[in-house]
Amino acid sequence: MMKKFALWSLALLLTFAAACSDYDDTDLWNSVNDIKKRVEALETAVAKLNSDVSAMQTLIEKLNEKVYVSKVETNADGSYTIYFTDPENTKITITNGKDGAAAPVIGVAKDTDEIYYWTLTSGGGEPEWLLADGKKIPVTAAAVVPLLKIDDKGFWIISCDKGATWNYITDDKDQPVSALGQGGVSDSFFKEVTQDGAYAYFTLMDGTTITVAMRSDFYLLVKMAPALGTYAYGENKTYETESVGVNDVVLTKPTGWVVSYADEVLTIKAPAEEAVCETEGEIAVIYFGDNDRSSLVKMKVKIDKDYTGVTEGDNFTLEITEVGDTRVRAAITPKDPEMSYYVYPYDPAKSDEACITQLQKRFKADIADGPEYVDYFFKGTKTDYRYSGLTPGESYDLSVVGVKYDLTAKTLDIVTPLMRVPFSTKAPEIINTAYLMTLSDISWYGAKCAVHPSDDLPYFCTFVKKSTFDMAYDDADFAQTYIDDRYLWPYYGELSDGILLWSDFTATGDLAFSSPGFVRRDPLYISEDIYPLESDTDYYAVAFGCNENGEFSNSRVSRKLFHTKAFTPTEACTFTIDVTVDQQDLAIKVIPSDKNTSYITFIDERDTYRDNFATPRQYPPYDLYWRMQGLEAGQTIGDDDCFYTGDAAYNVVSLKAASAYIVFAYGCSADGRITTEPEIVEVHTKGTVDQPDLNSAAKRRRTVSARPAYRVIR
Repeated sequence: MMKKFALWSLALLLTFAAACSDYDDTDLWNSVNDIKKRVEALETAVAKLNSDVSAMQTLIEKLNEKVYVSKVETNADGSYTIYFTDPENTKITITNGKDGAAAPVIGVAKDTDEIYYWTLTSGGGEPEWLLADGKKIPVTAAAVVPLLKIDDKGFWIISCDKGATWNYITDDKDQPVSALGQGGVSDSFFKEVTQDGAYAYFTLMDGTTITVAMRSDFYLLVKMAPALGTYAYGENKTYETESVGVNDVVLTKPTGWVVSYADEVLTIKAPAEEAVCETEGEIAVIYFGDNDRSSLVKMKVKIDKDYTGVTEGDNFTLEITEVGDTRVRAAITPKDPEMSYYVYPYDPAKSDEACITQLQKRFKADIADGPEYVDYFFKGTKTDYRYSGLTPGESYDLSVVGVKYDLTAKTLDIVTPLMRVPFSTKAPEIINTAYLMTLSDISWYGAKCAVHPSDDLPYFCTFVKKSTFDMAYDDADFAQTYIDDRYLWPYYGELSDGILLWSDFTATGDLAFSSPGFVRRDPLYISEDIYPLESDTDYYAVAFGCNENGEFSNSRVSRKLFHTKAFTPTEACTFTIDVTVDQQDLAIKVIPSDKNTSYITFIDERDTYRDNFATPRQYPPYDLYWRMQGLEAGQTIGDDDCFYTGDAAYNVVSLKAASAYIVFAYGCSADGRITTEPEIVEVHTKGTVDQPDLNSAAKRRRTVSARPAYRVIR
């Protein structure tokens, strides 16, 4: 737990006894002047430190406001300019500091209430809460920013009230800390600034790392925008937007439509019914930024005719009261109140004769089963007719015809012409979520991707080979096949029984994923690996929506193309692997062609290798990823038990009987760089066939807790 930092009052140091005597005080004044000069020389460094405190405050403010870093720029003097995505285009400049033995360190830390507070480290101790009036100081715009200073005697002093009062910074012995000791003074509270395209990392001198997500510095997203927006005449709709780096916007629209963009809101109004207009078309938001950059977002719009209303016929008055995406409601009043009639939404392509024939066939089949099955004729006014199960976005004729029927005689006569009133069901609005994807760290075996969706609807994201994606019939075919193969069929029982929900698999909000990597879910057994990619190959990073029923919920799959790098071995070493099988035990010898090449060798289940890797080259990054996860602080891959130099000999015992395994070896440096092509051989244990529990979902996927552990004798 972080301790509270006590400040020593400046007044205590100023207490002294005055005395007069006759002596030569030249040496004393020389010492005083020397201190003064050294303090003046440190003022520039102190000014930079105070500037860093302000920069740190801005950084935490933007983090709390969920503002992103758009760019990290390295300057000629080694400093960094950090650009943010807020409307004010905020930027800060910070430097990488040097360690200063005498310098106190101001930092920040998040407490249990999830709020960042100022901290102070002095005398090489641990960071401690900085207090004002006995209370921690939050890192917010409303709170006071700490100020540092060196007094005229060369001691560090600090103010937490804008310089009105100053207090000495003390060490662990309650002594004021001198700025004039050996080791100098650091000129920055920032030790290091790094980025990987998905995040910017700010490491402070006290070891704290502040992580801020990165985002493109030029984009415009329309939130909850449908692929096709349907409107009634005169209807007005608004959509919130999110933009960064946009200086100007130009709008295009169909004739008669009114479109405006202001204060991050896109407003669309359909034309009035009497206006001269286009009933459908496309709206485009073309946006412009610095350096002649431009892009656009598009949305299709259509006027959905209002089919409700009264239609007068020769024999009936028919009023359609509601039309939905799958249903229609109506009120029917016959001119002859004693007339029986039949109502049905027919396909407009059917002729009157075909509709009547369909009714007669239905009556004949139902009356044969019994009079109770003929319950679809009405008499008198029917005010609540409803029919559901229609296809969204399709045209129908709501039709009514007078009939005379006899359930005893099993006869049906048509007594009026068919009256037909056309309508169309509403097409459901499919929200076309936009996914802003930022790629980074593209290597010969993987990449990182940060996803920023335009809304909070659930989605999947992954890497897929371009050739695999291109084989799909369309976007919907790819997405639904992915959902079904990866989740529906493997977990069909749990999903059907409600043990698992689709929300257990999907993501919402911002997400970063990498290959190789691991997607941790709750419960743990539905977690999954993200396997290494093939080298020198075209891939897509893809993202697409999935609703609560496990259905693809967008009109398209968002995708971003990239190409993995080629693999070039840095060592020419090859490996000879000799395996002796003794029932369920393996005696393994590995002989490298270059005895100076370090490498990793071990075993894995053959099915894990065969089912998840298209090429042998993909396996080493996967194996290495999991080994790196198991390292403790301060360890390198060179500390792994399977890391060798020279010939290796080891035994793996008590494996599953009559089962297939692989033994592998690949060159690897102590810092985790793969240096050679892998050597992989397949072996089979002997004995009675083991039958693993194939119904266990926990064994279908490799998880942290389920990674096999083998008994090894070296």
